[in-house]
Amino acid sequence: MRPFTAERPVEYPAKPAPVRSRAGLSHLPAGPKDRTPLLTMRFIANTPKFLLNLYRTYGDASSFFLGGELFLAVFSPEAVVDVTVKKQHSFVKGVGFERMHKVLGRGLLTNEEPVHLRHRRMMQPPFHHHQLDEYARVMQEIVRAHLEGWSEGEQLSANEEMMRLTFQIVARLLFSTDIDSYAEGVQHHMGIAIDRIERTMLPGLDRFDRAPLPYFRKFKESSDYLAGVAEDIISKRVASGSHGTDLLGLLLDARDDEDQALSHDDVRDETLTLILSGHETTANVMTWALAYLRDRDDLWRIVADEAAEFMPEGEPPSLRQVLQAPMTRAIFAEALRLAPPVWVSPRRAIEDVDVAGIPVPRGAHVIVSQYASHRNPEFFPDPEEFRPERWEDDLESRLPRGAYFPFLAGTRKCLGDQFALLEAHIILMEMARTRRLKPVSASLPAPEPRATFRPKGGVISVVVEA
Repeated sequence: MRPFTAERPVEYPAKPAPVRSRAGLSHLPAGPKDRTPLLTMRFIANTPKFLLNLYRTYGDASSFFLGGELFLAVFSPEAVVDVTVKKQHSFVKGVGFERMHKVLGRGLLTNEEPVHLRHRRMMQPPFHHHQLDEYARVMQEIVRAHLEGWSEGEQLSANEEMMRLTFQIVARLLFSTDIDSYAEGVQHHMGIAIDRIERTMLPGLDRFDRAPLPYFRKFKESSDYLAGVAEDIISKRVASGSHGTDLLGLLLDARDDEDQALSHDDVRDETLTLILSGHETTANVMTWALAYLRDRDDLWRIVADEAAEFMPEGEPPSLRQVLQAPMTRAIFAEALRLAPPVWVSPRRAIEDVDVAGIPVPRGAHVIVSQYASHRNPEFFPDPEEFRPERWEDDLESRLPRGAYFPFLAGTRKCLGDQFALLEAHIILMEMARTRRLKPVSASLPAPEPRATFRPKGGVISVVVEA
């Protein structure tokens, strides 16, 4: 069954009833008392701003009601670690991820235990370091070919170019073939799906999924289109008689400890998840990085020097070398801090649990937000400023665990984090030594927070020779 109409797997923990009252919950943290639709509208209109205002007004934890159900927002490093690592088994994925099931099915991003851990173990081999070294060579080849198509002075949409480029990379590495015929459709329908996931994430809005309204009908149409693309690619591969050695082939050949393969639906769902996480998220953070670097020619010169040192001409790039480039690494650390592609991580408590000293009742929604936590001035002075230099002297190792978590943490940490960083580093370093995109506007793009943290408007840019 396709993701949009699939039932919640029976292997998942049962979802508890929501908490609809503060009665008997005297130890809840303070928060907005408004239970009218106005609060919900503020939440939907700009969720990152809403969460950041909660943090700045109420501190490390706050409570409020949306759709008549109790939510707690927690921002301290200790709370983040409790929810994502130490006490992760007291939670299931929250409202946003429930909506993602409609598109990605039972992929790594959306899966619950015990299914998630089984899939994660089966999918680790393609992301081992020796495999990533081979990916690095292919990435560089694709990036160079793409940049050669740009002409100095040409105006382009940075986000569209990054989407095309990262899609080419994930297509070659995932499918070992040219699937350009799918590119436009995948990006169009992925955009619709990501928009609908975020705009319909609150409790109760799922009742409209079957409504005969174009807005909701397009959600299902896009979900089915994306599933159809994945099924078509998988069917052609199986019919060829050879699974191949790319990521898709490894998925088809993967076996668990009991020598069981992934089902056809599982392979489809993991393929969809890899398409989303392999190109959408990286393209967005690349576009944000380009916007932040608009007037930083000094940093572009440093990155060009790092390209010569850590990715020298005539030598195949390697993961270890590429990720050692200090300023390139700092630029992405700062871009991921300010504009994390996954900017919120909702959970649902399946039992009473203590989070950083806060009693969380069974059934409560708990929100952890990379966007808000990454703006803690105690750890990041002048938190709204783009300052890659702050990452010098290995800042990340000196931060408390849970202060910076763009790829989440624990067993839910993104399996492809090194893949994404390798891809982004190669793109930026190749741009620094050949040609790059400089945004036309001196102002940063407005955020368009959906299931991923998108820059609004595509970011019109001009091609500049290095």
